[in-house]
Order: sequence, then structure tokens, then C-alpha cells
Amino acid sequence: MVQSNQQLALLKNKIYIPMIVRDLLSTGQEPSRETNYALHEMIGNYQPETALLCSAFVIKEITTHKKIGQDDLSFLNMECERIIERYSARDDLAQENPELWEETQIQMINDIAEDLDGFIDLISLCKLSFEITAPHIAKILDIFDLQLQCQLMIIDQVMEHITKQKKSKPMQCNIIGHDADNIIIFPTNLG
Repeated sequence: MVQSNQQLALLKNKIYIPMIVRDLLSTGQEPSRETNYALHEMIGNYQPETALLCSAFVIKEITTHKKIGQDDLSFLNMECERIIERYSARDDLAQENPELWEETQIQMINDIAEDLDGFIDLISLCKLSFEITAPHIAKILDIFDLQLQCQLMIIDQVMEHITKQKKSKPMQCNIIGHDADNIIIFPTNLG
């Protein structure tokens, strides 16, 4: 599902953090201690997929900022576009059909973890390149790097918990009929 520019703008405004980063970029200053704390707090309160979507919007703000002296950020811009398209569609699904959203969350957790891991690697690379040319941007990226790593740790814990639950789930056998003693019992719950 391709989002219109208006839908993406509304989503970006709802997340709000990209607007804060845009203001930071326009001033060319590093985030103050208060802003740094506030950004950590806001991102930390997001669900992992929202934190990833927010980070993609922020990185896109950085790549399109006119005062950056980077020659070719097209690879980063393309990855941001992919993440934004994928997770803005998930945001729409969450709003349109909350029951289906809840059911698909567990199935999507591996994909979210992979996307987070890949995006963390990109942020780390970009942060290294900006440390010399634009330290204020490197400080912003540091916030997102740390928060996405925390989100990934949470997802890893959730996946570990799910795996333990599946392994400890006892098999249930249903015996039907009045001569149940002469019946070979087949497990009915293998998942």
C-alpha cells in the first residue's frame, strides 16, 4: 500500500520527533541535555515498529537537509523509504483492524527484529561519517542508535519468552468414544 504525501505528513506529525530533529538541524546545534533526555524518553515509550518508523523519518530528514556536506546518501534514503513504506502500512492496519493487528504482531516480530538490526548498522555507519563533518548530527544519530538497540534487546527477550512458552506447552490429547482404551491416541495440539 503506497501512502500519499498527505498521509505520510500526518503520520510524521503524529510521531512528532522528526519535527524536533528538523528544528535541531536548522539551528545546527547539538541537542541540549533536556532535548537529549526528552528524545530518549519519547522514543523509549514507542513500540519497536514505531521507533523504527520514527528513526526512518528522522534519517530521511537528515539526508534531505541542505546543509549536510555528504555527497551520496541515496543508499540511506532508499532504506528509509523502504522502512517508511513498510511500517506506515502497518500503522494503517493497526488503526483499521486492531484485532488482526494483535494476531499478526507475533508473526511479524522476526521481521521487525531484522529491520531493526539492519537499520542500527546503517545508523552506526552514518554516525561515524558525521562525527567529523557534522558532530551535531552524530549526536542526534547517537540517540537513535542507542534507542533502537534497546528496542532490539526487548524484541529478543520477547522472542525468547515465546520460544520458551512453545517448548513448555504440553501436548493435549483428545480421546473420543466409549471404547477409548482401544484407540491409538494422536496429539491434537502440536503447535
